[in-house]
Amino acid sequence: MGKKQVESKLIKLGSNPEKHHGSLSDPIYKTSTIIFDNYKNFLKAKKDRFNLPYYGRFGNYTTKRFENIISQVYQSEASVVTSSGLSSITICLLSFLSKGDEVLVTENCYEPVFNFCSKELKKFGIKTHFFKNNNIIQLEKLLNKKTKVIYLESPGSLNFEVEDIEKVIKIAKKRKIITIIDNTWATFLGFNPLKWGIDVAIESCTKYFSGHSDNFCGIIACSKTNYQKIKQTAVRMGDFVSAESCSYAMRGLKTLFLRLKKHESNAMVIFKYLQKKDSVKKIFFLPDKNNPNHERWKKYFNNSNGLITFAIKRNGNIENFLDSLNLFKIGFSWGGYESLILPLNRIVPTNKNYMKRWYWFRIHIGLESTNDMIFDLEQGFNNYEKK
Repeated sequence: MGKKQVESKLIKLGSNPEKHHGSLSDPIYKTSTIIFDNYKNFLKAKKDRFNLPYYGRFGNYTTKRFENIISQVYQSEASVVTSSGLSSITICLLSFLSKGDEVLVTENCYEPVFNFCSKELKKFGIKTHFFKNNNIIQLEKLLNKKTKVIYLESPGSLNFEVEDIEKVIKIAKKRKIITIIDNTWATFLGFNPLKWGIDVAIESCTKYFSGHSDNFCGIIACSKTNYQKIKQTAVRMGDFVSAESCSYAMRGLKTLFLRLKKHESNAMVIFKYLQKKDSVKKIFFLPDKNNPNHERWKKYFNNSNGLITFAIKRNGNIENFLDSLNLFKIGFSWGGYESLILPLNRIVPTNKNYMKRWYWFRIHIGLESTNDMIFDLEQGFNNYEKK
């Protein structure tokens, strides 16, 4: 999708007024049962049930329309919509892994992915190796004939480590290993993994794509060959995404470009504020030129977002800081219009990466006034620093 035209293209995607009596937005098809005119059409649909209308759980007009849109924005041969970002990840892993196989997973992955690989894949006789970000030597040592998948999350959603994706792809292609990446941090606007050679791109529409903290949905962009494996697994597992979820995601798509720009600019203001605070000992923010991942981020990505991770020295009660905040509410997830804060010291698997002498937080910078955000954080720091 060309940069100069992206705003216009996003507005027009998913709109077909000629087909829907002048309606600017497509109607929502809440279809479970799909009927057939005759037996011949029934057999035709059964034979091509992943593509033709067959049964609502396989996809109806709304879900298939959304999948077509995803293929357009990722410029992929095919796409699959699932019930959540996590389901997109687990379905992909189960599509390419069998008993006795091994998978390499980035150590900085999303906590539920860590848990799924450590606990659920283990039940199926699938071994997971976690590798450190940008440690190609370690990654190559972990590879063997049983390795079928390399799973990346870049940037990581807690410490924003950036993988040198080109190097990983080169290794994977040589050994014919499937590469999967969680692209939620950047969205398709900031990075298209498929253009670099990644086999499967995943994005959680729960985050920036939908943008209103009211929706669960996941997307998978891939080749036609991989689509058959992934879609089959999704259907067999009974995963289902509602037409409403697809509609909410399509609604978010219209304003995604503008919202991301605002999240970016607001985050830069808060980053500069945090730099001036004596209590703040460390900041992870990729546009920061002093960040060790900054150059790799510039190499691969076209955008930033509203995520900042920072640490404060342990000289007070963490509750005095968190409970003094009114605008930054404690909460998981990110990508919505509201600002959030998440304490990280007890989050696995990356808690070992955080220096224990500090309290760590990830904040999502929303769309509120930055003056109000600074006032709110200042209240928190003042209360925390009281002797």
